Amino acid sequence: MDAPIIDAWIQHPTGAFLSHDMFASLRRWMKLDVIPEELPVELTLSALDAAGVTKALSEPA
Repeated sequence: MDAPIIDAWIQHPTGAFLSHDMFASLRRWMKLDVIPEELPVELTLSALDAAGVTKALSEPA
């Protein structure tokens, strides 16, 4: 049996979040020229599903 991996934080990104300077290299790598104002929550959920995440904690909006 694989040991569980525990991540202490999850955050669904917003356009403002992705616009932060600390993500400039990530945006270049992703060839993301236009940052959408909103991203569908399904994008985050599908990424979590693909990674096998079954539980996550987040601060309430």
